[in-house]
Amino acid sequence: MSDSILWINHAGYELRTEGLRIVSDPWIEGLAFADSWAQTAKTRYTYEDFAGVDYIWFSHEHPDHFAPGNLRKIPEAIRKTITVLFARTRDGRVAAYCEKLGFKLREIADGERIALSDKVHFTLGSVNYDSWSFVETPERTYLNMNDCVPRLSWHAKLAKRLPRPVDVLLTQFSYASFVGNAGDAQSAGHAARYKFTQMRAQIEAYKPKILIPFASYVWFCRQENFHMNAGANTIAHAVETFARPGLDIVVLYPGDEYQTGRPHDSRDALARYAADAQSHAGPLPVPDAPVPADQLEQLDVEQRARIAAQNTLWPLRLAAMMGMLKPIRLHLTDLGRSLTYSVFDGLRWTDAPMEDCEIALSSTMLALMLQHGYGYGTVSISGRFVELKPGARAMLSRNFVAQRYNEMGYSFPSVFLQRDYIKAKFRSNFG
Repeated sequence: MSDSILWINHAGYELRTEGLRIVSDPWIEGLAFADSWAQTAKTRYTYEDFAGVDYIWFSHEHPDHFAPGNLRKIPEAIRKTITVLFARTRDGRVAAYCEKLGFKLREIADGERIALSDKVHFTLGSVNYDSWSFVETPERTYLNMNDCVPRLSWHAKLAKRLPRPVDVLLTQFSYASFVGNAGDAQSAGHAARYKFTQMRAQIEAYKPKILIPFASYVWFCRQENFHMNAGANTIAHAVETFARPGLDIVVLYPGDEYQTGRPHDSRDALARYAADAQSHAGPLPVPDAPVPADQLEQLDVEQRARIAAQNTLWPLRLAAMMGMLKPIRLHLTDLGRSLTYSVFDGLRWTDAPMEDCEIALSSTMLALMLQHGYGYGTVSISGRFVELKPGARAMLSRNFVAQRYNEMGYSFPSVFLQRDYIKAKFRSNFG
């Protein structure tokens, strides 16, 4: 029985093999990362099309891969027939959410190889808090690297550990987070070129016969981040860059079905993606209601209480004494107000003009960081801010580091002594 891939969108597709239907990272509709990303093309796969699907694998919790609102729209009767595959994590949030919706669940340990049927095997590996998958069928093998970004040398080490050679490699072809302010073409260009460097390292390590570039079919759709579209790698540029004898590059548009290994003409998909990109001529008019100052203050009080209850802060205070952790000055563009923020003292309003601040962003972005541990990551990926002083983003990150680890089930600083944390870091850096 020949394998085939039905393209869903962005990083999502359905692999059909040996009577099984295995879906990866289905993002059907809607905006992602605080309404900051939109899909380049419209999805054709419907929620009813999940009928008969055997497995859904989610590579990680980011909303362009794991979209909770989309999952709720899959009819309940269909959800009960599908098994979700997900990495075993310390917090268990994704697993609990899927079970609550009625999905069956199979949590998989880092490096574990499981049988999906007598003839099809699935291996999952972790890189920090992302994961890759390796699917073995009688006909082909499929390595899905999605957003995993380990050290370049790591890939050669993984290639030696995989149970079979890689036939099909699926990997991200453009950047997926803040790459500089408007007008900073140099930083955007560096990020775009480095993404190709990562792709090249993977191709050299795994030596696939087929390359499917994916997980970058998005555009930055808000006023604050729209400039990042100009420097992003296009799918046409990726195809041109990596064209070489012995490597079939397959480009799939939503709704396309590819019989794996058979000749495939990508010209129509390339033309349609180019036309879609041209149609996104300006930001979407998505309303963002400003968050009032008193509400921000209340969120700050609640966050500081959580931080105090879950962490030991003296190592951070030591870092502050050494100059590694400083309060950061923020300007809220929609409120026209400035403040200083630190993990110790929280939010303090000031009269500083914007030019004396280090980061400019909206009150909705600040509220997201105060309310959720994943808030800083979402803001960073969204690109909806301006770095007014060099290095300011790193300082913002340090002031929200404890909250991020808390939400993943760790306390600070004991996280750095946890065996699973050390193992994840070792694997991502050294293989």
